[in-house]
Formats: sequence, C-alpha cells, structure tokens
Amino acid sequence: MSLARLFKQKTYSSWLIILACCFIFANVLFGLAIVLRSSSLAGWQLSLLFNASLLMFLAGLFYGVQWHRRSLATTVLKVDHAIKRLEERLELTQRVDLMPDIRLEKINDRLLSYIRRDHEVRHLVRVQGLIDHELAIGNRIFFESKLQHFLSDASEEGSGALFIIEVSHPGHSISQVKQLACLKACVEVINSYCEPYQDRILARLSENDLVLLLSGISEKDMANLADTLVVAMGRANCFANYLSSDFVHIGYVAYQRDQTTYQLLSEADMALRTAQLYGHNSAFGFEPEKKPAAKGSVWWRSEITKALAQHRFSLSFQPVFSWQDQELLQQEVLVRLQSTEGENIPAAIFLPMAYSCGLTLQIDQHVLLRAAKLGSLESRSAIRCSVNINAHSLLSKDWQQWLEQLVVAGQLDPSQLALELTEHHLIRYYVKLKPVLDKIINLGFALVVDQVGLTIDIPPYADDLAIESAKLHPSVVRNIDQHLEQQLFVRGLISHFAERGIRVIGTGVELAAEWQTLQKLGVAGGQGFYFSQPLPQIVSGTVAE
Repeated sequence: MSLARLFKQKTYSSWLIILACCFIFANVLFGLAIVLRSSSLAGWQLSLLFNASLLMFLAGLFYGVQWHRRSLATTVLKVDHAIKRLEERLELTQRVDLMPDIRLEKINDRLLSYIRRDHEVRHLVRVQGLIDHELAIGNRIFFESKLQHFLSDASEEGSGALFIIEVSHPGHSISQVKQLACLKACVEVINSYCEPYQDRILARLSENDLVLLLSGISEKDMANLADTLVVAMGRANCFANYLSSDFVHIGYVAYQRDQTTYQLLSEADMALRTAQLYGHNSAFGFEPEKKPAAKGSVWWRSEITKALAQHRFSLSFQPVFSWQDQELLQQEVLVRLQSTEGENIPAAIFLPMAYSCGLTLQIDQHVLLRAAKLGSLESRSAIRCSVNINAHSLLSKDWQQWLEQLVVAGQLDPSQLALELTEHHLIRYYVKLKPVLDKIINLGFALVVDQVGLTIDIPPYADDLAIESAKLHPSVVRNIDQHLEQQLFVRGLISHFAERGIRVIGTGVELAAEWQTLQKLGVAGGQGFYFSQPLPQIVSGTVAE
C-alpha cells in the first residue's frame, strides 16, 4: 500500500463523522418530539444521555482510527525506505511508479540469484583444495591427511594396506586427453573392485600415480586384490590395442598403527619399483614380519556372546565442549570389550567381528540400555549421552520395536540420549534409513552424524533430516592450523550445515592450535584429548574451561 493510497482513507473518516452527526441529530429530534407530545422531560433526558454516550464512543473510535492511520502511514514510510535501501544494495533500478509488490518481486529474484551464486562459490571453495578435478577424486593433500589419521587414531582399525598404482600409457605420441581417459577408466575399475571395503581412500598421488588405502584388509586379501586389479586394469577398453605392453604396476604394503606417513609411502614406493622390475603388468608387496595374533570367527563369536552375558563391556564417557557458551554440550559413550584374557579391546577391532558374527544388534541394545540406566542414576542435571548405533541395527524391525517398547515403558528417556550414526552408512543406506530415522526423531531422540568430511561431495541428508549435530572426522581436524586447504574445506562444511540449523563439532582435537583454528572457522564445540580423556563415569554439571 503506497502513502498516497493510504491518505485516501481520510474520505472514509469524513463520511463516518457525517453519518454520526446525522444519527445524533435524528435522536435529538426524536427526543424533542417525545417531550412535546408527552410534556415530560424523561424522554428528553434519556435521549440526551444516549446521545452523549454515543458521542463519546464515536469520538474514541474516531481518534482510534486516526491513530491507526498515522501508525500505518509511518510503517508504510519505513517499508518504502527499506525497499529503497534494498534496491540500492542490490543495484536495482529504482522506479517509484512501480507497485510495491512488483518492486519486492524484483528484489526477491535478485536475492535468489545471489544465493545460488553463493552456494556455487562455497562448493568450489570447499572442494578446491582437496580434490583432483580431472579425475574427481582426492588429491595428495587430501590423501595424506586421511593416511595420518588412520596411522595415529586409536579409534580406527589398527592395520590395513596401502597401494600405489602407476599407470603409464604404452603408446607413443598419445594426447593428454587419451591419457586422462585411461586414468579415469582405471579409477572406475578400482572403485568397482573395492566397493565391499567401507573404509577406503582413493586419491591421485602424482601425474600418473594413484594411491589407495584400505583399512582392515587382511594380508591374503591384500595380495589377491592387487593381482586382481592389475589384470582388470590391463583389460580396460582404453588399452585394447596394447595388451602385450607393460603399462600397469602396483606396489603395496601392509601397515600398522603408529607407523609414519613417510615410512609407509617409502615402503610402498619401494614395492612399486620392485613390481616394475618384474616386468609385464605386475604387482608386488611387502608384508610385516610381526602381526597381532589372528583370532577366528569362532573365537570372536564365543568371546562376544560371553561378554554380553557377563557384562564385560566397559563404558567410558568423553565430553563435548562448547566454546561459545562455556558449557558441556554432551558426552559420547565409548565402548571396550574386556576379554577373558584380560585385554581391553577397542570398538574399532571387535565391532567388525561382531558384525560378521551377527551380534551387532545385541551389542547396540546392551550399550544403549546401560548408558540409559547409568544416566538415570545420576541427577537430572547430567549431560546427555550420545551412543553410536550401527546402521544395520537401525534397519532391523526387531531393533526398532525394541526401542519403541522401551521408550513407552519409560526405560529409555529420549531427552537424555542422542543416537550417533556414521556419515558413510547414512549416505550408503539413506533411502532405507530415512523413514526409520524420522520415527526415531519423533520419539524424541536427537540425531548426530559422525565422521563427517571423508566424502568430498555435499551430503544429501542435511535438507531432509532433523539432524542436531554433525561431527567432523578426526582426519579433517588433524593439524588443521597448518593446512589452508583443510580450513577452506571445513569452512564450507560449517556454512552448509549452519544454513540448516545443524551445529558442527570438531572431534579428535589434540592441540591448542587446532582448537583455536576451529573456533575461528565457526564450530559449535570440540571433543578430544585436548579437553579430556574418556572418563569412567557420566559427567554432571555445566562447567567447562
């Protein structure tokens, strides 16, 4: 509504006054007629009293309308001024002859254009420093940060394999386009054969070298996979005219935790050089002289079953700190298996074995129920616990019914518990998990996504799920103060999640410099040895330094 149109309402106020005066005059005449006819003042007094009341009411109504009209005029002036300022900021041509709704529509179109452009820029910034754009996989910086994490973080499986894959096109005077096409074909082959391995990192190490990291693979499977990849890549369509040539070599080495990145890459490079000496499309690998004693599936099934019956799963609690509010946000429940041999086995080792034995569902029920019972023993001021749940448990109908029954029975208090799910599983099983997670959220549980940042693409779940928190993978946090690429990557993630009301938490924080950098980037909180070791009991209170 323009200011000119607003003041046209004055006509309606004038008509209101005229009608009121006519009504009062008619009432006065009516009262006078009653007096003249009955020679009594009662009717005249009643008419005067009625008209006086009506006059006071109409006067109040008139001034109320006038005040509202002036207030509305002031509001219109402010809105018009705001529209002009928006048009100036957005560099739109100001035309006062246009209706306000048309002007606002133009402003909306320009804002939508800027938002789309901002999203595109953020996506480019996010992936620019960590992706090889020609092959659409990670680059060397991306790979080395992930390798450092797997070699140092006790929460990951303690062993695995590293493969360096060299692809040199056998033809002469081959264009770079043709060479790139062959590398892309090799990437497709590697991804297809490594799909069963959940924890895998594939990146471009140099111009013609690819590097592959597989966590938890056995020595036997490592050697078989290397031989299989050599054969499969040698038969790729782009090499169809060079089947008798020597163009693919793989060097691989088994790794164990606490090795250095330099040592492991050096060993793999040495294995690659040995494979080149062997000649035609070959693979060669080094195996460590010492390995932890292997235990079969029968031992694991027996050990985990007994541990469940004897309550030999120990829980510890690691707090998550907020730097803005100086308080504890939540505490993650960490699980260890106390074996019959007196060894404390971390979850990264026994959970894969539990999954292969079909015991994951029982472990998740056991841990969640124990965490809930421990929380109920504490005061209501106890900080909420977050419990890691396997995606296969969430997809189980029996587990879903068990969870609902315990909530209805009051054995689980959803307000005191958050369920954590790894981003890898969430993306992989998203179509099946989406309706299940919606039901769990409706029950009152908070949803936390763990290990965020291992994938380069923007996650698809943030727009559809009511996620409370997203936890950065420790490899993204490691030495982030020294790597601008990682900072850009994390800034893009935080911006993406912040627009959807999801707070981002840095995990695996070990150094003050890492935490200071994360604060500047805008994380909501942090978790790691820099703040606290895992504690043997639930944390109460709201104090954090």
